[in-house]
Amino acid sequence: MSRLLFLTSLLLVVAHATLEPLSKDEKKKKNKKVKPVLESVVERGLVKTEPVYTEITKNYNKYSLTHVNKKMFPGELLGFVTPWNSHGYDVAKTFGAKFNMISPVWLQIVPTGRGTYKIQGGHDIDAGWVKDVRANNSNTMILPRLIFEQWNLQHLAQVTSSPAELLHMVQVVVDFFKGEGFDGAVLEIWRQFGGREKPRLHQVIKAISEGLKEAGNLATLLVIPPGVKPFPELFDKHDFKTLQPHVDRFIMMTYDHHHGTGKPGPVGPMDWGLRNILLIMEHEDNDAYRYKLLYGLNFYGADFRGDGQFEAILGNRYIELLKSYKPGQFPWHLKASEHSFEYREPAGVHKVFYPTLRSLQKRIEAAEKFKIGLAIWEIGQGLDYFYDLF
Repeated sequence: MSRLLFLTSLLLVVAHATLEPLSKDEKKKKNKKVKPVLESVVERGLVKTEPVYTEITKNYNKYSLTHVNKKMFPGELLGFVTPWNSHGYDVAKTFGAKFNMISPVWLQIVPTGRGTYKIQGGHDIDAGWVKDVRANNSNTMILPRLIFEQWNLQHLAQVTSSPAELLHMVQVVVDFFKGEGFDGAVLEIWRQFGGREKPRLHQVIKAISEGLKEAGNLATLLVIPPGVKPFPELFDKHDFKTLQPHVDRFIMMTYDHHHGTGKPGPVGPMDWGLRNILLIMEHEDNDAYRYKLLYGLNFYGADFRGDGQFEAILGNRYIELLKSYKPGQFPWHLKASEHSFEYREPAGVHKVFYPTLRSLQKRIEAAEKFKIGLAIWEIGQGLDYFYDLF
């Protein structure tokens, strides 16, 4: 596909286009045996622009047994797993055939004194689970996220000004990841520095990538922030061009749009998400490498009060709200490609946005068309029947 055709197609699509633990009652419901089904959500006619709440509440945990080991999305799929949401561990094993990459959110690299660094979070590593995931799909790469915590501009300047210190920091990362038998690392470093000191960030990322490659061809993935309003352009097409020879995949955080606007609205509107992809692809040298982009999908939602304040909600809370308030309508926001519904409490009206089968299908179709991958934050937060689509 030529770059011009890609951009034209993207614009056409645009035009049409963490949390509290479960209560005892919720745990009982979660552990309740679900009768297996054979047909997928598509075959059952559940993917629609005008859903009915009972269709969701009666089917959300009924995934297709005939599709559980069948990968439907032809592109690359990454799933994040968090230790505070244990259902994600089960999802990674049950639907392992669908994932190319799993990224457990376990690790932090922190400065421990002048010129020294260490990796924390090793106590969260579950070697038995890693073994189970690989047993279900030997091709699934285990790429733990490594977040740079307690770093400031002084640490960044210090490590990039001293070749010995940079080498030490890289060796700490390489020794840990190679020693644990991981397939690489997902680096989260960019957003912490607010778009400042880009050459130094480039230097750190390149050094880690080279170290991981030399240690056994381990992969380097980079989490990048969105760059389209309401957010500032912290990561741009020039950063992508500079880093793409060194970074295997870029995970774009195309969600939390409502954090930027401060108003009730979609969590990850698709028209905005695709404009973020377009922003990177504007550079003529980048189009050939768009396969390295993973479009971020949120598997959580937001419950807005009348005053605009909101709380994040997971799948179990979403189902609880549907059962309690029985919404009659799910307005479809065309450009955003998201559903919402409203419910009333004595204190006022709430508006809820949460992923639906149709909203996910639209994003899967766009990713397939533009030959980019998908990354889910995070797989324990969604509804089990979502995975029929992937």
